[in-house]
Amino acid sequence: MVVALLVLFLFPAVGLGHPLLNLNTDDWIAYENLEASEGAKFRSVTIRPYSYRKAFLLTDFPERVSLYMNALSRPGYFLKPLNSLTFNAYYTTQEIFALENSGGAVLRRGPGLRTLADGFLSLGSRAVLYYQFLYRKDREEDKISLHRGYMKLRLWKLSLEAGKDTVHLGPGEFALLLSSHAEPFPLLKIKTDRPLNFAGSWDFVLVRGWLRERRRDRSNPSLLALRVVWKPVNLVEIGATRTALYGGEGRPGLKLTEYPKFILGSEENVPSSKFDADGYGAVDVTLYLPLHRLIEGVRSFKIYYQEAGTDIKAWWQKEDKGEFYFPFGFRFLLTGYVAGFLLSTKKHILRGEFTKVSHRWYVHHHYNYEGYTYRGLSLGHPYGSNLVHILLSHRYYISEKASLSYRVGAYKQPAYRAKESVRRFYLTLSGEKRLRILVVSAFLRVDFSQNRDADPYPNRFSVVPGRQTFLTLGLSLSWRL
Repeated sequence: MVVALLVLFLFPAVGLGHPLLNLNTDDWIAYENLEASEGAKFRSVTIRPYSYRKAFLLTDFPERVSLYMNALSRPGYFLKPLNSLTFNAYYTTQEIFALENSGGAVLRRGPGLRTLADGFLSLGSRAVLYYQFLYRKDREEDKISLHRGYMKLRLWKLSLEAGKDTVHLGPGEFALLLSSHAEPFPLLKIKTDRPLNFAGSWDFVLVRGWLRERRRDRSNPSLLALRVVWKPVNLVEIGATRTALYGGEGRPGLKLTEYPKFILGSEENVPSSKFDADGYGAVDVTLYLPLHRLIEGVRSFKIYYQEAGTDIKAWWQKEDKGEFYFPFGFRFLLTGYVAGFLLSTKKHILRGEFTKVSHRWYVHHHYNYEGYTYRGLSLGHPYGSNLVHILLSHRYYISEKASLSYRVGAYKQPAYRAKESVRRFYLTLSGEKRLRILVVSAFLRVDFSQNRDADPYPNRFSVVPGRQTFLTLGLSLSWRL
């Protein structure tokens, strides 16, 4: 009888998903397709992760993304103990290398293996419990850990999430203020599950994170992130983002009623204030241009620009009272920029992106060693501060179930106020093939470096002269059940 009940409980889970589940930010091929879809101009795509429901509403080509999730419009009560199983084998000649925007995927010299397994418990249409375990094996580590795990509830048009996950904010592939580069961290998140309609459509996310780690500056700091996106019309998206690293060992905490003042940053530059934190702000605009009217076959074409700062002059700050800067009343200082475009046709996805990060970013007098990082990886741009970076990527679909891509990039770091710099050029070739429930992918990356940075932290530099070439290989097998 017990066995029969167990079978009835588990059997419906085969091939099913839950609309509230997050499409993990590591599934970057799926996100590449979703961001390049025709439906992207109708909905905000600059707050990741998306829910399964939102991903299916966005996609133009379901076959390209369906293996990464399963749609279920009216979920019931069941357990799916194994949703996917992924084996990632790699080899690199670099001493240590972090894959960009891959949730803390750190590769160490020689061969290594990363194995991910996840599942979930469906609790009706308004709640889901998710877990993902990671097994890492290389020359320094051999352990298993809970990589992600969260409980997510739907309340009206909002979702409330508590657990461990990543968040990626902004219009670029390489986010300035909060990216999916570092590994998932404990968080509490409230987000629009469906847009709010008032003079256009609105989306927002508010994140309170706990960075639980021993540090040389201040252990166990907190992270706050807020992003608001407004689409007055389908072809325009305007966003504003605010993040801050604060608190930690030896620093005062904040009361709930103090967070609005903290978000505005009115006392962030007052050294004796409890609101003194490593704060960042940004505004951005994305325009979807009707290039399809001029060039046949174009599905989507957008350009985007984000300007950000780690300091600000604004009339509401104590030291700037009475000052007003056109057109919004404030002006960013110590700025960073992202500018780019994304073009898609039926078979091609092409992106170009330029990034500049100030030499004063990701460090602060309270967080002057690890700075704006978590477990050694940047919470913002993957390569860190004091940076100029350029990227061109192109994915070509041979068929709906197979694609090839290349990525060409170059960066200089430190780019400003430095006697010596690292200049690196890289080329990545990759391909993926879907076979029923199996996704097979492989990549080859070659890095040519003029000098190298011997300091492992992305906001500190110790430049060692010399030319070097690095090779990284990867193979992934993923069963999506």
